[in-house]
Amino acid sequence: MIEPIELPEVEFSIQDGIFIKQMFMERAGIMVPQHSHSYAHSSMLAAGSVRVWRDGEMIGDFKAPIPIEIPAKCKHMIMRDRKSTRLNSSHMENL
Repeated sequence: MIEPIELPEVEFSIQDGIFIKQMFMERAGIMVPQHSHSYAHSSMLAAGSVRVWRDGEMIGDFKAPIPIEIPAKCKHMIMRDRKSTRLNSSHMENL
């Protein structure tokens, strides 16, 4: 049986051609499922802490405030390990 995962609360905004995604994770264990993008981007861990995997390999535990670099076409997954975590990602809107 596959266990359901809890997804983060997400808000989106576009300002002057910049796409901004803000994720709020209130409880430990909330996951951002594995995914990839055609572009590199940085996710700013603004509050709390997370564990990050890139291409199936855990790259570490990060504590705010810190930017997390994600290379283009890299499969990545994020798991919150403390309460009240906020992660912000931004990139050009037309990518």
